[in-house]
Amino acid sequence: MLAPKPIVPTHLSHDASVGAHHHDGPSRSRKQSRGDRPHSRKGGIPKGAKVALVCAGVVGGVYLGGVVAWSRVLMPNTTVNGEDASLKTAQSVAEEKASTVSNYSLAVSGEGLSLTVGASDIDYASGTETIAQAIQSASNAWLWPVKVARGNNITVSLSPSYDKDKLTALVKAAVDKVNASATAPTNATIAYDSSSKTYAITAEQQGTALDESAVEKAVEAAIDSGQTTLELGSDSLQQPTVTKDDENLKTAASTANSYLAATQTLTVNGSTAATVDADTISKWVSVGDDLSVSLDTNAITTWATGDLSKQYDTVGTSRTYTTPYGKQVTVSGGTYGWVLDGSSLAQSLAANIQAGKAASVEIPWKTTAATYNPGGADWGSRYIDCDLSEQHVRMYDESGNLIWESDCVSGNTSKGHGTPEGVYTIDSYMGTNQTLIGEDENGDGEPDYKSQVSYWMPFVGNMVAFHDASWRSSFGGTIYQTDGSHGCVNLPSDAAKTLYSLVKVGDVVVVHS
Repeated sequence: MLAPKPIVPTHLSHDASVGAHHHDGPSRSRKQSRGDRPHSRKGGIPKGAKVALVCAGVVGGVYLGGVVAWSRVLMPNTTVNGEDASLKTAQSVAEEKASTVSNYSLAVSGEGLSLTVGASDIDYASGTETIAQAIQSASNAWLWPVKVARGNNITVSLSPSYDKDKLTALVKAAVDKVNASATAPTNATIAYDSSSKTYAITAEQQGTALDESAVEKAVEAAIDSGQTTLELGSDSLQQPTVTKDDENLKTAASTANSYLAATQTLTVNGSTAATVDADTISKWVSVGDDLSVSLDTNAITTWATGDLSKQYDTVGTSRTYTTPYGKQVTVSGGTYGWVLDGSSLAQSLAANIQAGKAASVEIPWKTTAATYNPGGADWGSRYIDCDLSEQHVRMYDESGNLIWESDCVSGNTSKGHGTPEGVYTIDSYMGTNQTLIGEDENGDGEPDYKSQVSYWMPFVGNMVAFHDASWRSSFGGTIYQTDGSHGCVNLPSDAAKTLYSLVKVGDVVVVHS
């Protein structure tokens, strides 16, 4: 049965009326359905845009899928430290790399050293998690399209750790073994060249000794970079700290040479006695480790009071001369003659040399003689001659004239009391009415003798003298050989009195055979 048509109220709006007549036939009125219009609505998406959106969605899906995928495994065309790691997880690659660390060893050689450092020797190990994180971070899945196309070359540090104290001990032991027979380097220095009479620079020498610090540094660098071999070079050797081009070295040479140029001419009574030249001065120049140059004044004093004094002093030296009575005599010993004042001379020489001043220096003396005549008689014409072999004493005046003579008895040679030979002077102990007290040679607690003498003229301290010997009745001959004195020269009383009136303190006494 057909449904009845609805009754449309007469009060509906115009639009509702149009809607109510939707099925009333092909009217050209506004009652026509909107879906039947031949043109599209304003704001619709063009077909091309729809295609583009679909493509973009597909590409985006693929990209995001790649990001997800390559966040889990390494993308194709990936290398880690030069080895292919495509489609592997960062963790698996990290484990592979860590396993190589545990088998690590470094062979060190060169410059005489041979050392193998194994992983177990230094507790060498690498953290797997740290490596994996580094690989994953460097992979950067968000850039996978570019990296797949161009290659994803990842370099990561294996970040190994090791016990540096153990490494230091290993290196030290190896270096010490080499250095036990190695040659240490020598610094450039200055040295005296006797041919040129100057100080010249001597170049540094490398040597073969290893520098422990340099070797350890090279080994650490090799381990840190994963090297398995290390060849040491000359930079691992101990290096000279002063080279021939050092400005301080040049300054030192200049200073030393200024000393050498200060030649000193030593004179005695205005006549040249010796020359202090570069060969001698060079022995007094000191060069410190800091290249400071100084003059060794102690060395100058030692030379002046030693070698130079031995050469120019005449006290105690052998002198050969002819007596006024024609006898050729050689005598040595005594206290008279020239004695150089070495300390005073050294001060003068040092001052001149340090100032670079060449100079003539008159030798200062502690004691002098009448003339400077090394090896010969250096006393004047006035002197007392005591001839032990003749047992006769003579005195000559300033003109060389004989003014007194006498036989004598000298020290007893059979008992070892012989009068000492040499050149002496009458000393200040000279006097009259003296008591001579002997030593206690027989051990009875008393002096061996006590003798009174009227005239005492000593010349060896206050021990040996010319004096009268009233207890003797004869003098001269060979009495001295068995019945001589204890060392003094005995004289007849009258002769002693006369001699005492002639002599004075400082008169030279020559005692000879």
